[in-house]
Amino acid sequence: MSIRGRAIARAWPALFILAGCTLLPPQPDRSRFFILTAASDGAQPIALSVADPNIAVGVGPVGLPGYLKRPELVTRVGSDQLQLSDEERWAEPLDSNFQRVLGQDLSQMLGTQRIVMFPWYGRTRIDYQVEVQVHRFDAGADGQSQLTARWIVLDGKSGAELAAEETTTNASVTGGNAGVPAALSRDLSAFSRQIAERIAELSQARAKKLRSEGRSGGQ
Repeated sequence: MSIRGRAIARAWPALFILAGCTLLPPQPDRSRFFILTAASDGAQPIALSVADPNIAVGVGPVGLPGYLKRPELVTRVGSDQLQLSDEERWAEPLDSNFQRVLGQDLSQMLGTQRIVMFPWYGRTRIDYQVEVQVHRFDAGADGQSQLTARWIVLDGKSGAELAAEETTTNASVTGGNAGVPAALSRDLSAFSRQIAERIAELSQARAKKLRSEGRSGGQ
């Protein structure tokens, strides 16, 4: 047999293998996509009385740790071990989803529509700015989700720090990985509540001070 003939003979098995591969049915995409949801989308709204119903709150920046900057849902299977889901994914970047839902929660809880997402233009009116640095935002093998974050409230005009706290919230996860986003949304709602309560206190104290200064000035 010629050299060309032997080469063709050796190539035939590979061609049959390739043909067999092309005949396999395509595998279905089992990916499921999730988002965080605001308290106003289903949970009982939290009514907080603030001195100024037109209070303007700037939300952000929000920082997430590097392990959360990915589309896959992350589960903590040990103190130093994480597992990425093969099927459950976030439908949008988690940092922007977190910031947006935090703004929606604060709007609902403080009774104001004046919520501005970071970044904003210099002339935008801001009474209070909320900055957040998330340390943990995932579910564990114990069936509990956890949000741990450091947050500060700044004066919207001067930039002075008015409050600084660290919050940890937990919620029960039901339904496996599919239940993680709902549990994390509840964590975020509880986290938002603490921030809203602090802003309400600051707003009421500011209004009281202005009233007192007004009375003093009128005397």
